[in-house]
Amino acid sequence: MSPAFSASARAALMAQLDEAMGQAARDRVNAGAQALRAVVAVDLHLSFVGSGAGPWVATAQVIGGGKTMVFCEAQLRTAEGLLVAQAMGTYRACAPTPELGPEG
Repeated sequence: MSPAFSASARAALMAQLDEAMGQAARDRVNAGAQALRAVVAVDLHLSFVGSGAGPWVATAQVIGGGKTMVFCEAQLRTAEGLLVAQAMGTYRACAPTPELGPEG
C-alpha cells in the first residue's frame, strides 16, 4: 500500500482502532457488572504516522476515566510491528441494558 492511504483504507483503519478502543472501554465499564452497558464514542482523534501493508494489528488500552467516561488510546501496527496509526478516544457508557449481548 502506498504511503498515502485511500479514503476507504483510512476509514477501515479508523474503524479498526475505534473497535479496539470500544472493546477496552466496554471491558472497563462492565467489570463486575450484572447488567452490561454499551459505550459510544464521544471523541476520536487519529494520526497516521507510517505506512505498511496489512494485515494490521490493533491494540488498545484504557488510560483513564471513571464509571461513565473512559479515555483510551490505541495503536495500529503491521505484522512486522511497524506503527501505522495511533488514536485517542473518549467513550461514554450508556444506561445498563439487561438484554445486551456480549458484543455490547
